[in-house]
Amino acid sequence: MPYPHHMMRAEFRELDDAIVLKVCGRLAEGWVGELEQCWRSARATHPASRLSVDLRGVSFIDQAGESLLNLMYRDGATFLAGGLMIKEVVSQITGGSR
Repeated sequence: MPYPHHMMRAEFRELDDAIVLKVCGRLAEGWVGELEQCWRSARATHPASRLSVDLRGVSFIDQAGESLLNLMYRDGATFLAGGLMIKEVVSQITGGSR
């Protein structure tokens, strides 16, 4: 079922020794808290697992979203990005690595 483009949805699934956090929609003020809750829940229940954040379904990231991705990166998360704007944001966060 397609989601309205003003919304954001996040879900995580286990994949071998990693957790994939799939994010869809707009990662913007008002929805960032939902992703943070999902992330913290994944970290709490799978502390030893690597975390990969799939941003290929994301259409927009604002400053609040970027701040959260920064926190996740510093915690060891890696990113899958699609679309030039999202790749640019990820590149700024990671300094071009990961």
